[in-house]
Amino acid sequence: MRLLGYFEFDGTAYSGWQIQPRDITVQGEIQKALEKMCGRHIAITGAGRTDAGVHAARMPAHFDIDPSEFSRIEKGLNTMLPRDISCLSVARVQDDLHARFHAVSRTYQYYIGRGRHPLCSRYEYQPGNCDLDTGVMRKAAQLSPGHANWRGFAREGGGNSTWDMNVLSSSVVETNSCWSLTIAANRFLRGVVRIWAGTLYRIGTGRIPPETVRSILDTQNKRLAGPSLPACGLTLTEVRYPNEI
Repeated sequence: MRLLGYFEFDGTAYSGWQIQPRDITVQGEIQKALEKMCGRHIAITGAGRTDAGVHAARMPAHFDIDPSEFSRIEKGLNTMLPRDISCLSVARVQDDLHARFHAVSRTYQYYIGRGRHPLCSRYEYQPGNCDLDTGVMRKAAQLSPGHANWRGFAREGGGNSTWDMNVLSSSVVETNSCWSLTIAANRFLRGVVRIWAGTLYRIGTGRIPPETVRSILDTQNKRLAGPSLPACGLTLTEVRYPNEI
């Protein structure tokens, strides 16, 4: 039977989600826990491949088990996982569900902190005492939704057959402690969110105008984009599936 599990993790200590031969990864740790519980290799497939240091609030992943193993996994998986990975839930799904290919949207949030706060430093970028212009950052975010070629915001080397993304929504929220940059799309290219966030950050400092976002989408000119911000500020917050799933 096929299960869909939702996992929360602090990505600080991991070389991303996807299993790698000589590195510690989130996928690798979950598979090791399942192998200990079931006495055999159980492969899991996540909805995406977060980079090293990136966090997730709800990462879906599917895997196949024997029905007799369900209760053991549901009740005991968290006892076998490292403390920085948690299985929030597991549920039986149709046997052909694919956590990655059936997802219709993914949402990421990037956090930029005000000042220097050590207790928050694992989960936000802290550039120091900065005073960003929230208004122009929001204007730049409003230029992001729609179907476009996002190569100008992406890192090379992802093996992409297309650079197109359909951005469903994007926003900037300012609070007393941080700025939260949120973007949802049907798919994400390698490095896009951190470069997009870096571009909005540079816009917020006044160094480039908000229209730069549109210029990058129109020309795919990477030199116009801001820097790729540190992985610690990025969290996968939601993955959505069709209602029938």
